[in-house]
Amino acid sequence: MKLIRKLGTRINKNGNLESWGLFLCPECLQEVERPLGDGKKAKSCGKHKKLGKKHSWFKHGETHNRLYNIWHGMKQRILNSKNKAYKDYGGRGITICSEWTNDYITFKDWALSNGYADNLVIDRENPDGNYEPSNCRFLTIEESNRNKTNTITMEIANEIRALWKTGLYTQKELADKYNISKRSLNFIINNKQWINE
Repeated sequence: MKLIRKLGTRINKNGNLESWGLFLCPECLQEVERPLGDGKKAKSCGKHKKLGKKHSWFKHGETHNRLYNIWHGMKQRILNSKNKAYKDYGGRGITICSEWTNDYITFKDWALSNGYADNLVIDRENPDGNYEPSNCRFLTIEESNRNKTNTITMEIANEIRALWKTGLYTQKELADKYNISKRSLNFIINNKQWINE
């Protein structure tokens, strides 16, 4: 498991001092306290295997709905260094407030009270700020794209199209050059977004 921070020493059942740490389980993304040696060796917290359907994943019965996937995706971008978007989120120091990190129901309650609808995505008002109630809202994908740190303007979209037409660039090269996803680049090239009126 991944060590989040050291917690100091505690007396174990044998009366000896033992160093403890706070770890992130890569399977369920829950924070767990363990002795440092045990936590570093463990591949997961093991709770999801022991508890089965009683685990918090199953308490709400919503693991396959859209809002749950938004919450899970947000956590993956922030906490999972193997996630492809991690570099733009957790890797930049963006965090999730503690009340959302391990509690989907709290996040769900906030979302439903703050304008969530199935056609909207979660958006951080300040793109350099954290995922927390005071900085988050729900917008359409188009509105959210305008708020990103790598905002594409019509001028940039036309520049991308012109460079693509030269045949001198691959899609990956253009995506890297403009710091956008290959999917967004594909939408621009194929006139599905940032369309000239």
